[in-house]
Amino acid sequence: MLHSMNAIDGVYFRREDYAGFWLRSLVDVIDVLVVGALFSALGTALWLPSITWILNLFLGICAIVVFCYFVVLKRSKIGTLGYLVCGVRIVGLDRRPATLRAVAFRTLFAVLNPLTGFDSIWIAGDPHRQALRDKLAQTYVVKKRAVLAGTGRVVFGYYEIWGYHFIFREVEVRESTPVLS
Repeated sequence: MLHSMNAIDGVYFRREDYAGFWLRSLVDVIDVLVVGALFSALGTALWLPSITWILNLFLGICAIVVFCYFVVLKRSKIGTLGYLVCGVRIVGLDRRPATLRAVAFRTLFAVLNPLTGFDSIWIAGDPHRQALRDKLAQTYVVKKRAVLAGTGRVVFGYYEIWGYHFIFREVEVRESTPVLS
């Protein structure tokens, strides 16, 4: 049984319960294909000569679709099609479902970050298999049946990556202490 958590504690999972690089890549491919299909259908439905208000309507609807799919649906119990197919979910450092703000921030970073591509590669070497967007948003992507491994203090980790400086809140893994006789 885990001890009760206070405001400066967070959780961590067994390494095999985090979604790894290839699983998350598959999630991303599925989700991008779904949203791309929605954009194509919408573009076809609004196909008219190049009229500014139609283009603005199209872009506005696309922004709403992206927000609803990659933020609202992703953090819901249902999840996106990629999350359903791959059997993963997104949680905060406190093990609860990630907040709407965290998932929105994470999505913005995935789209607008200066380290596009490197963000996902980071997963392979990270102990909690977090992409940089997960570290920034303080989230984990874990398998649906992930087993909690323990709790630890939330600490600040400093990273310098290609001239960019980041400070992320991370959960410190507690090492088991040997029992002295």
